[in-house]
Amino acid sequence: MKIVAVMPAYNEEKTIYEMVKKTKQYVNKVIVVDDGSSDSTAKLARKAGAVVIRHKKNMGLGSAIRTGLERARKFGADVTITLDADGQHNPKDIKKFIEKINQGYDFVLGKRNLSKYPFYKKLGNLSLSFMINLISGTALLDTESGYRAFSKNCLKKIKLQAKKYEIAADIIFQIGKHNIMACNINLSPSIYRRGRGVTVFDGFRNFFYLLRRRKRNIMEYLKDFKYVVIHAARSMIKWLVE
Repeated sequence: MKIVAVMPAYNEEKTIYEMVKKTKQYVNKVIVVDDGSSDSTAKLARKAGAVVIRHKKNMGLGSAIRTGLERARKFGADVTITLDADGQHNPKDIKKFIEKINQGYDFVLGKRNLSKYPFYKKLGNLSLSFMINLISGTALLDTESGYRAFSKNCLKKIKLQAKKYEIAADIIFQIGKHNIMACNINLSPSIYRRGRGVTVFDGFRNFFYLLRRRKRNIMEYLKDFKYVVIHAARSMIKWLVE
């Protein structure tokens, strides 16, 4: 099985070398998409053994992920993992993703342990996940998580368009649109970094991005609502009080 990791990076010279080194222990190839960094991100990623694709200017997270996924397709990856370059994702969790892919899932989404996060961030994440599931017809937790696994079959089907942070919602939308078999896994605890990552504003921008992409009638929304409530509400409430 050929496993490829895609790591979007923007000015991550402090963490990129160690992240590539650790990730290489669990995959066949690491692709770092340097999204117009002004520091030594690209140089250090190459030194650590990654294949580096460099955007001449900063094009956004979505563009970086799409570039990396396209290169993974060309490499003929059986499984493609996306993870962040800032050190918040533990490469050891890649084994959990592969286990689920081997069980027959085509998309696996990492669910972060948000117990150390501020309450408003937990509540916002829960609410956004519910709304994105409602539109997409899916039942996944932590839809904004950047730690994911795609099977070869999944990458063949999905057609991503988002250029910036909306990529997280775009991916879930595509998973629902193509009825791709998906599940969550629990990730190792991560460090909450105030001021970093997706903001509340980014989250609602993701939601409205999906509203623009999918026009549905009231009966379709009611059907999705029933689906999400049955399959996800109990888990989401448990997640909130963790």
